[in-house]
Amino acid sequence: MQRTSEKKLSILIPVYNWDLSLLLNRILGEIDECRLGDAVEVIVLDDCSSDEDLCAKNGSLVSGSGRDYLRYGKLERNAGRSAVRNLLAAKASARYLLFLDCDVLPDEDSFIRSYLAHAEVGEFDVVCGGISYRTRVLNGTEYDYHAYLGNKKEVKPAAQRNLAPWRHILTSNIMVRKSVFVGTPFDECFTGYGYEDIEWGVRLARSYRILHIDNTASHLGLVTKERAYAKMRDSVVNYLLLRQICPEAFEASTVAKLVRLFRCAAPSILQALDRTLGRCFLSYRFNDRLAFVLFQCNFAVLLALACKPGKREGDA
Repeated sequence: MQRTSEKKLSILIPVYNWDLSLLLNRILGEIDECRLGDAVEVIVLDDCSSDEDLCAKNGSLVSGSGRDYLRYGKLERNAGRSAVRNLLAAKASARYLLFLDCDVLPDEDSFIRSYLAHAEVGEFDVVCGGISYRTRVLNGTEYDYHAYLGNKKEVKPAAQRNLAPWRHILTSNIMVRKSVFVGTPFDECFTGYGYEDIEWGVRLARSYRILHIDNTASHLGLVTKERAYAKMRDSVVNYLLLRQICPEAFEASTVAKLVRLFRCAAPSILQALDRTLGRCFLSYRFNDRLAFVLFQCNFAVLLALACKPGKREGDA
């Protein structure tokens, strides 16, 4: 029996309540046009989406594609951001894994070929393409702050990201050698929103070679200003977990300086600051730059309040 050629790249896409048509059409188009089907596989795993119609649409899109390199699965219970990626990696057969968030869109026509070229050489264990906001599908003004926030915090050229590789790990667009991932999976203690990628990056940087390249994907899944604020508050527990597990990552962050400043204040003052900053951020029409300052200060206040003696994680 003839041995099937080994896949070079497994493209792994966790999905939750998002229409996959744009992303899949872009990826499948490049694979088919450049005849990459023997080199890659695409695995989509729905993390128990609550939108049943959208879930069915995505399932039909995959099942009706007629590509044998494309697979789809659906979880019966929501696993969360870390666990679903670990499950996807376990299903993959290629030497390298390319994790893509469901709400991104590659910016260049040679997106997959660029990753395949690095996989072929095999010099680096982790290759990070970067994120952009070049393409938008949600164009209402209510989404402008999230676009500003992403551009401010996430969009960096590869040359800058390579100065501190672990600080710019984003699971939305990243390739990792499978043997490395098996020994360094995502920490499933991070069950809520945010910072599982930073903690993972710290562990990777201790033992493996990381390269950042300019092979970006646009983040399409913008949220309203109100939702961005709610997600920031939800992320406090995970940020405190990051502080506990990787204090060096916390201390290297910009917000750590603000936290040290605010921790000098009494809890009652911090609670009043939280209310005031939140009301100002949500109620007044500041320019995005000033809104970002209020946003970051409010986050630091929540962290400082949660770090007070006797304060339990999540009480903020």
